[in-house]
Amino acid sequence: MTGRLPPFLGHDGAITLVAALFAAALSLGLAPLVAAVAVRRMAAGAATLPARPPARILVLGHRLDGRAPSAAFVARLARAKALAGGFPAARIVLLGGAARPGAPVEAEIGRAWLAARGIDPARIEAETRSRHTLENLANHRGIGHPPGPEALVTSRLHLHRALLMARGLGLSPDPVAAEDALRPDLPRLVLEGFLVHWYLTGRFLARILRRRPWLARIG
Repeated sequence: MTGRLPPFLGHDGAITLVAALFAAALSLGLAPLVAAVAVRRMAAGAATLPARPPARILVLGHRLDGRAPSAAFVARLARAKALAGGFPAARIVLLGGAARPGAPVEAEIGRAWLAARGIDPARIEAETRSRHTLENLANHRGIGHPPGPEALVTSRLHLHRALLMARGLGLSPDPVAAEDALRPDLPRLVLEGFLVHWYLTGRFLARILRRRPWLARIG
């Protein structure tokens, strides 16, 4: 055991990235632009409460500022705390690992943040192995929780991609926005549009090539 994590992108990720860049160029940028429009539409209209009383409140991690949660992660944790107060039977599931071996773990930092603000630690579960959204959701699915509605809490501009990935993996959570309202952030919107385009390109390519390992990873 070396403690070394597998490549963040991986061979299949590199192939799908090249395909996504090619498709974006071939469409003269239209494909990621259409994705960005969908990202903004969901971000603007997302609710701050789930459609059903959740059995679990899933909170997607975010990069840390040293050993502290970033502003985006704090917003997600604060929304989870509010939901926990409104749905006292729901458990909180924090999803997020470390960027590298020995680095702080997002889910553990989130657990400490919630516990310091009155949430019973026994009510909090932590998935600590994932490094990005797809791994967050795939590892959560792999745990095998009991049946029950789930609320998925993340940043508004992240919701569309997160929900696409969750549904691709066979999950059906209710999306919940961390922020009360959408704030202008054009660079992030453009990036999310491309990331959604990349995910959809990869899924399409995996299906037409019948690459079962890829499909197992991305849905």
